[in-house]
Amino acid sequence: KYLCPHMEGTKVGDSLDESGKVIGWEGLCTHVRDEVFYRMGFNDQEIVALLCGGHVYGRCHPNFSGYAGPWVENPTRFSNEYATDMLEDDWTFVGHDDVWLDDYGAAELRPAPGNRQFVNKKLGLVGDDEPNQMMLVSDMILLWDDKFRVHLETYAADSSRLKEDFGRAFKKLTELGCSF
Repeated sequence: KYLCPHMEGTKVGDSLDESGKVIGWEGLCTHVRDEVFYRMGFNDQEIVALLCGGHVYGRCHPNFSGYAGPWVENPTRFSNEYATDMLEDDWTFVGHDDVWLDDYGAAELRPAPGNRQFVNKKLGLVGDDEPNQMMLVSDMILLWDDKFRVHLETYAADSSRLKEDFGRAFKKLTELGCSF
């Protein structure tokens, strides 16, 4: 059974490779594909459509999931913002101890102790006009994996296509039923 990438060291940066990706992210891709979605009959395009369409709604709450913040600026409206922001924004890997976020008006993006996530804030760049947003490591694999990324780019460029593909994939998901 696969476990999410182990976050080494006491500093958040110790968990990243030289390109800024979480060490072990490839195993997370395999897990998301094989253990979660492929076994339900979804392909890569449908996986990306479900995550892009589903993560435009709501936010993470540290008291429930351990992660904190919204994925998008307008988390009550369907859009392709998740895909476009993932591709266009700069993402910084943070943990609970990154108190510099508080000074940037982004305290809501600090995950619970022991958890780490990506945020669209940069240490040293005070006063940006970007809304507070976050991505989980499981979101970032869509950006890092070439087979996922091609679909992410499609949806960033074409919100109508995302809406259409998400609708089909979500219908498929809700009609799968269960064996118990």
